Amino acid sequence: MEQPFILMLECDEDDRYITQTSFKENDLAVDLLFKNNSIDFFSYLDTCRQKGSAYPSMILLDMNAVPLNAVEILKELKTSADFNHIPVVVLSENAKPGIVKECYTLGASSFITKPDSHAMTDKKIFHFLKYWFETVELV
Repeated sequence: MEQPFILMLECDEDDRYITQTSFKENDLAVDLLFKNNSIDFFSYLDTCRQKGSAYPSMILLDMNAVPLNAVEILKELKTSADFNHIPVVVLSENAKPGIVKECYTLGASSFITKPDSHAMTDKKIFHFLKYWFETVELV
């Protein structure tokens, strides 16, 4: 069985660094693959489909991705027979109730508000990792 990996669409370089650092500090045996925009993100998934390569075990989406945001990306992912089985976690600076509800309605597995401090980041990411990679079964 191949090692699980996460495909993360994150436009902000600092957020990518913080995420990568937190994964390393928590010694998680999961690879992170970053994409900077939704065009590269979908291009990567299309390449996986065409080549028969493994799909990511999970997708992390920045709410404010460009040119498509997380809501628009969720609509495409969850209506695709190829990708709709992949758990998608939306990350956002704020959790406006209407947006959170829309993301869940469109098939998001989780919605996480990005923490304000590094200490909170470590705690949130630790619990996130523990749940997704020690508790649930991923494909």
